[in-house]
Amino acid sequence: MNEIEKQTSKTSPFEAFLEEYLTYMETPHSPTYVEFYRPNLNIQVDAYSYDEDENELNLYIMDFDEFMEVPEEISMTTLKDLANKAKRFFSQYSSIPIDPSHPIMDLIKLLDDNSIEIEKLTITIFSNRYYRSNKLIDITSTKGIETDVQVWDVDRIYQVTSSDQESSSIVIDFQKEFEQAFELMYVPQPKQTNSNGTFDCYIGFISAELLAKAYDKWGPKLVERNVRSFLQAKGSTNKGIRDTLKNDNEKEMFVVYNNGISSVAHNGDIISSPDSNLVKVHSLEGWQIVNGGQTTASIHQAYKSGVDLSDVYVQTKLTILRVEENSDNARLIEEDMVSKISKYANTQNKINQSDLLANTRFMSSLEHFSRSVWIPSQDKRKSESKWYFERARGQYMVDLNRRKKGKEQTEFKKEFPKDFLLNKVDLAKNFMSWEGFPHVSSKGGEEAFKKFMEFNKSYWKYEQGSEDDLKELTGSLYKELIARVIINRKVQDIVNALGLKGYKANVVYYTTAMLKLVYGDSINLTETWDKQGLSDKWDDVIKEIAQTTLEFLRDSAGEQNVTQWAKKEQCWIQFHNKCKKQLQSIV
Repeated sequence: MNEIEKQTSKTSPFEAFLEEYLTYMETPHSPTYVEFYRPNLNIQVDAYSYDEDENELNLYIMDFDEFMEVPEEISMTTLKDLANKAKRFFSQYSSIPIDPSHPIMDLIKLLDDNSIEIEKLTITIFSNRYYRSNKLIDITSTKGIETDVQVWDVDRIYQVTSSDQESSSIVIDFQKEFEQAFELMYVPQPKQTNSNGTFDCYIGFISAELLAKAYDKWGPKLVERNVRSFLQAKGSTNKGIRDTLKNDNEKEMFVVYNNGISSVAHNGDIISSPDSNLVKVHSLEGWQIVNGGQTTASIHQAYKSGVDLSDVYVQTKLTILRVEENSDNARLIEEDMVSKISKYANTQNKINQSDLLANTRFMSSLEHFSRSVWIPSQDKRKSESKWYFERARGQYMVDLNRRKKGKEQTEFKKEFPKDFLLNKVDLAKNFMSWEGFPHVSSKGGEEAFKKFMEFNKSYWKYEQGSEDDLKELTGSLYKELIARVIINRKVQDIVNALGLKGYKANVVYYTTAMLKLVYGDSINLTETWDKQGLSDKWDDVIKEIAQTTLEFLRDSAGEQNVTQWAKKEQCWIQFHNKCKKQLQSIV
C-alpha cells in the first residue's frame, strides 16, 4: 500500500476553515497550510504566503472553535496575544527545535534564503468569533520590519457577503450628523454626449476631518466597492500619508501631495448655486469610495490618534450614477462604471487584474452561461442544477441573501449548489494547470488570472483595427472550461488523501498538468462535462502521478522552499523531462 492509500482523505477542520475564509478574500498568493503550534513557547503559525511583488510575508492564525454553536465575542487582548504568537515565531524561529519533516521547515527555508527580501510582515487572524470594537491591533515591529495585523471575524465575512445590499442603502447626512456640508463644482457635460444622463460629476475638496468622521461611523461599508477594500494604513504610501499629517509644517501640503479620493453615489441632497457651478453637498445615498480607500483609512488612523485635521483638505471627485434601478442591465452598467473609475483613477497602489477585468465581455459571457446552462442529468431525469460562476467576490452569497429565507433560498441552493460554486481565480488556476502551466498556477490567483486572460484574449480584448476578429464565447467552449475544473477537482480529491499540510496545491497543479501531457489525448473534455466527472479508470493513474509529483517536488527542491521552487518554469521543465517516460507506462 503506497503513501497515498495510507492517509485519510479528510481535510482537518482547521484547514477547511482556512479555505472557507479565503473564498472571501482575493489574495494574490494561496497560503500554504502548516499548522505549527508550540504552546510551551507561546508560538503559533497555521499558514503562510509570500508576495514577491510586495516583499511581504503573510502569517495566518486560525482562531477556530468547531464546537461553538453561537459566535462569541473576542477581545482586543486575545487578538493581540494571537498576533504575538506569530510574531514570536518570526523573531525566534532559528532557535526553535523542529522536526526536519514538519511542513514548517519550508517556511524556515524561505526565511533563511538570502535572495528573499522581506520588507513587510502581515499577520492575519481568521476567527469564527466577532470583534466588537473593531479597533486596530497594534503590536510592535520586529527585526525593524513593518508589522501589520488584520482581523477577519464573522462580522467582516458578513459585510463582504452583504455589501452590495447594504452599501446602496447607506444614507449619510453630513449636515445633520456632523454639522458640516462640503462644496464641490459641477462639471458640465459636453453638448453632444453619449452618457444619456446616466451620471453627474462633481470635483473639489472635502475636509479631512469630515471624511474621518464619516469613516469612523460607517467604517468599511464606505469602501466595499473599492477594488482594494478593507484596507488598513500600511506600506510606504500610507506611511507617507501618516507622516505628512503628523508634521505641522507639511500638513498644509497634503492636498498637493495626495491624489485624493474618487467616489460614487446613487443620489443625494445637493444644493445648486444660481450664480455658479458650485454646489453644496448636504447628504449622499449609497456613497462609496471606489478609489482612495487607503488614503481614507490613513486619515482615519491619524484622526483616531489625535492628529488635528481641521485645516487639512482632500481632493474629491464625486459621480452620481443615475442608472434606472429596475432596468435589466442597471447592475452591469453600474459595475462597469465603478470598475473603470477605479482603474483610471488609481495611481497609488497595485490593483488586482482579476478585479479590473471582472467586467470584460469574456467574464460577463461566462457568468451568462453559468446562469443558463444546465448540468446534464445522470439519471435520465430533468436537469436541476447549474454551475455558478462568481464574477465578483461574494456574488453567490449576495444572490442567495436577496431571496427570502425558506423556500426561495432552498430553491436557489438546489439550482446552484455550493459544490458547483466557482470563482474567477480558481477557474484561471485550473485552466492553466491543465494547459501545461502548473508553475503559473502555483504563483497564485492573480498571476494565473493574468495569464488566463492573455491566453483567451481573443474573446474579450479589442486590438486596434481588429474588432471584427473578436471571438464569441460559445456554450461548448464554456462546457470545456468547466470540464477542466472538474478534472482539477478530481485530482484534488485524490491528492487530499496525501494528508499534506504544506504544498498540496502545487501537487494538484503539477499532477493535473502531467495527466494532460501524458494522457490528454485520451481524455475528452466534452465527455467530462456530460458525465460531470472523470472516469474512475483514471484514479490509479492520478494516484501514481501524484505520488511521483510529491517525491519530485520534495527531492528536486533541495534547500529551496518547495512552494517557491514550484513557481519556477524550470521546475516544470525538469519534472516533465525526468518523469514523462516513467509515467507513460502506467496504462
